[in-house]
Amino acid sequence: MSERPRLYPYRPLAALAVAAGLSAALPAVAQDAASAQGITEYLGGGYLTFSDSCAQYGWTGIHQVMARAQPQGHPGNPENETQLALFFGTGTIAMRYDQEYSRRYATVTTATYVWNGPWTPEEPIMAIAYDAYYGDWLMDEQDDLISVNIHLSNFNELRGCSAEMRLAFGRN
Repeated sequence: MSERPRLYPYRPLAALAVAAGLSAALPAVAQDAASAQGITEYLGGGYLTFSDSCAQYGWTGIHQVMARAQPQGHPGNPENETQLALFFGTGTIAMRYDQEYSRRYATVTTATYVWNGPWTPEEPIMAIAYDAYYGDWLMDEQDDLISVNIHLSNFNELRGCSAEMRLAFGRN
């Protein structure tokens, strides 16, 4: 008959204490890493609605979206590239575009779509237009809280599919 190993009742408590300490410390480490990089980012969310032109592709109704933006030209960010990531319940769109020549319009230069797996088109056709009349513009450095209205044409690389997005951001 083999002898049963002796259990020490304090080891599970010690493991819990270490786990609790790590979980408390990791957000601070992540925040310090972002500060060390010196990037300027905005976090927020809102909703996305579609025109009838998207129904044939299965995009209809209103969709909740979370968003992360790194506007070009802000401290620590590239001078010629804005990064915008949209997080849906079913997937993610990460895009980069340059607004150097226009405050309002931008053509997506790089996009990655993650629905059932990642896909990056060689030449994205999705385009962005900021509504200058009913919202702020993502590029103003002095703003800590902003709201933006964005028109997306050829949404999700679907020719003719138009979407409207309303987002609110806070500087992280």
